[in-house]
Amino acid sequence: TNRAAQPTDANEGFNMRIPEEDINQIRERNDLVEIISQYVTLKKSGRTYKALCPFHREKTPSFMVDPAKQLYHCFGCSQGGNVFTFVMKMDNLEFPEAVRVLAERVGYRIHWEEQEAKQLSRRQRLYEANQEALRFYHDLLFKSQEAAPARTYLKSRGFTETTARTFRLGYAANRWDALFDFLKKKGYAAAELAAAGLIVKGERGDSFYDRFRNRIVFPILDVRGRCIAFGGRVIEEGSPKYLNSSETPIFQKGSNLYGFFHAKSEMVRAGQAVVVEGYTDVLALHQAGIKYAVATLGTALTAEHLGLLARFIDKVVLVFDADIAGSAAAERGFGLLGEAKVDLYVMSLPAGTDPADFIFSRGREEFEAVLSSALPLVDFCLNQSLAKFDLTESAGRIKAAQEALSLIGALPSPIAREEYLKKTSQKLSLSYQSLLAELGKRQAARKAKPLEKVATSGKLDAQGRAEEEALKLILHFPELAGEALRELQPEDFTVDAYRELFAVLSGFLQGKNTYRAADLLSAVGSENQRNLLSKLVFDNINVEDTAKYFQDIFRKLKEFRLERQILILKSKLERLNPTKDPVGYDALFEQLLQLEALRRDLKENKL
Repeated sequence: TNRAAQPTDANEGFNMRIPEEDINQIRERNDLVEIISQYVTLKKSGRTYKALCPFHREKTPSFMVDPAKQLYHCFGCSQGGNVFTFVMKMDNLEFPEAVRVLAERVGYRIHWEEQEAKQLSRRQRLYEANQEALRFYHDLLFKSQEAAPARTYLKSRGFTETTARTFRLGYAANRWDALFDFLKKKGYAAAELAAAGLIVKGERGDSFYDRFRNRIVFPILDVRGRCIAFGGRVIEEGSPKYLNSSETPIFQKGSNLYGFFHAKSEMVRAGQAVVVEGYTDVLALHQAGIKYAVATLGTALTAEHLGLLARFIDKVVLVFDADIAGSAAAERGFGLLGEAKVDLYVMSLPAGTDPADFIFSRGREEFEAVLSSALPLVDFCLNQSLAKFDLTESAGRIKAAQEALSLIGALPSPIAREEYLKKTSQKLSLSYQSLLAELGKRQAARKAKPLEKVATSGKLDAQGRAEEEALKLILHFPELAGEALRELQPEDFTVDAYRELFAVLSGFLQGKNTYRAADLLSAVGSENQRNLLSKLVFDNINVEDTAKYFQDIFRKLKEFRLERQILILKSKLERLNPTKDPVGYDALFEQLLQLEALRRDLKENKL
C-alpha cells in the first residue's frame, strides 16, 4: 500500500509520515516480549507475561504483556500500547524516531519519501555533528600539546585518565574557529552547526565562531548514549565558569541529566539515584564507585527529570552543600512533590563542601554513611525551617509554626499534611487542633492533582458497565459484532471515552470478522484511547454462552437508549400546555406511547 500511516498523535511532532507497509513490517519483526525484556524482568503467567510496571512505582506486578496480540497494559496506571508506544515512552522518542530505532534493530530499510527523508536527515545530522565534535574535542585533549593545561587540571583535581576516557572528556582549543573549520571540512554547513549549538553567529551576522573555546568539554549524552550537547569549564580565570550548549531540536536542559547514560544500569542495581549539581561531582562519585550519580544541567530539577529517573528507580537523593541545602531543596523539590513518581530525599554535606571534595577527602565509605542518613525532603525542609527560631520562647515557636504551616500547606497529600502537622505539634509543643485550625484559616492546603485513569467497571453505573462490556465483546468476538456495529451509534454511549472508541471500532471493524490487535492500535488516535483499548483487550470475558451474552448486552444498550428518549419526551410534555397546543401535545404523547411499547417488548425479549 502507498497510503501513509498516522498511527499516533506523536507523529505530529515530526511533521512526517511513514508508509503504512513499513510500519506493519517493522512491528511484525520486533517481538514485544523481547523489547520489554530489555527494560524489566518478565515472568510467564499462563499465556501472558507479568512484570512490575516500568511507568509507575508498584510492589505487586500489574503490568501485562500478551505475546499473541503483541500488546501491553498496566492495570495499575492504565498505560498500554504496542511495541512503538513502549519504546516511545521508555526512550522519550517521537513516533517516527521510535520506528527508525526499531527498524535499525532488525535491519529494515524505511522507504522515506524525498521530503521526509530530508527532514529526518536534518535531525540525524545534528546527532552526527555533535558526535564529530565529541571525537574532535576528545582527540585534542589526549593528543594535543595545547591541551596540556587541561590534562594538568584534571589530574590536579584527582581525575584519572580512565575516568576522562569513560566520559569522553575533551578540550576546546583557545581559537575562535578550530571546531568550525574542522566540521566545515567534514561537509557541515554553518547553519547546521549553529542549529546544533556548536557555533555562534557573530554580531555582524555573516560570521560564526566556536561556542566553546579554551575549556574542558563534557559531552552530554541522551538515554541511548548519543551525544546531544556539551558543557564546558574554563581552565584558568574566566566567565562564565561553566557554559552549556544552547537548547536545540535534540537537546532540552530540563529533560536531560549529565551522566545518566553511564548511571542508569547501576541506578537499577542500587535502587536509587544521587542528584548533584556539577559535572565534576558526577565524575568524582563514579570514579569512587558511586556510579548511580547524575547532575542537572544548570537548571532546577524538573518533573521531566524525575519522570526519567522514575523509569528506573523509586528513590532520588538530592545532594546539597549545607549552606544552601534548605532553600535549594525547597526550591527544587517541593514544587514537584505532587508530580513526583519517586521518593525524594536530601543529603546535606558539610558547609562549603561539594560532593567531589567530600569523596576525594573522605572516601566512598564515609560518603555512603552520610547518604544512608539522608532525610525525606519534607522532614529536611521542616527541620531547616524550625532551626531558624528560638523554640524556647513563645514568640519563636509561633513564628516557627507559621513557617512550618507554609510548607505543610503546600503538600499535595492530605495524609502527608496530617502526618506533618502531628510532627510539628510535637516539636513545638502546640496542639494539633490549633495548627489544623490555622492551616484551614490560611486556606493553604493544595488539593492533590488526581491521576488520570481509565474508568473501570467498579466506578461506573449500570449504563457505563454495559457500554464497557459491549466494547469488550466487540473486541474479543468481532465475528459476533456485526449487528451491534450496524445498529449501535456513538450516541448510544454516554461515557465519553467509550463513545470515542466505539466510533473508531465501527469504522475499523466494519465488514471484518477478524482483526489484528496491533493494527487496530495503530488506527487509534490518542494516548487515552490506546490505554483504554489495551485494557479492554486484556480484560477477560468469562461467560458460557457468548452469543447470548452479546445479545443481552446489546439489548441492554438499546433499552438504555429508549429510556433516555422517553425521559426527553416526558420533559417536553411537561413543558407543553395541552390546551394551547393540543396537536403538538398529542403528537408527542403518541411518540411516548410508541417508545414505551418498544421498551416493553424489548424487556419481554420480543425484539
